Amino acid sequence: MAATDTGTMEQNVDIQKHLSVGKNPRGIPTATFIEDVGAFLQTLGGVPVETAIGAFNELYGKCKTLENSLGRVKLSMKAKIPEIEKTLELVHVLEGKQAEGEALTTHYNLADTIYAKAEVACHGRVCLWLGANVMLEYSYEEAKGVLETSLRNAKEKVKTTNEDLEHLKNQTTTIEVNMARLFNYDVKRRKALRQEEGAADKTGGGKGRGNGNPK
Repeated sequence: MAATDTGTMEQNVDIQKHLSVGKNPRGIPTATFIEDVGAFLQTLGGVPVETAIGAFNELYGKCKTLENSLGRVKLSMKAKIPEIEKTLELVHVLEGKQAEGEALTTHYNLADTIYAKAEVACHGRVCLWLGANVMLEYSYEEAKGVLETSLRNAKEKVKTTNEDLEHLKNQTTTIEVNMARLFNYDVKRRKALRQEEGAADKTGGGKGRGNGNPK
């Protein structure tokens, strides 16, 4: 039993190697496109069509899972960009008020639908939330640097995520085509086999009738 399990595992590993032909810059596989189904099955060691379809179906599931995950990342980054831009704009306003020697008049939220007026002294320092329960104090210049870097990174993340989503879309389409080609190949193969068996039965039956004794 152990030897059989090991052989099956090695076969699955070998099959996985033939399902893709490289990766994109973020390591997402590029699915193999099957041009010749018969030749492709031979490269897999002559495995049944069902095995090849199952392997592609597993890869398809992984691609869809990753696609959903990247979709959530994209939404998160797109929501974060306006927040960073507003914060950066506010730092510029504080910097301008400091240069003019003025305080910043603003309204802050005391409770739901309740706001209070306040004056903020522009003394050249500002505190930024960097994450859950993490706040650090920066000079205006330092704060601008942190925010500009965060903004660039967020925009770059959206860009690469869009590229990855487009890549995954192409791969899932290729995998769907591959599974359809494998299925159609198997249908034609089974049909041809039945026709051959039927022809053999007819030939055998004809010979048997021809060997009968004349009356």
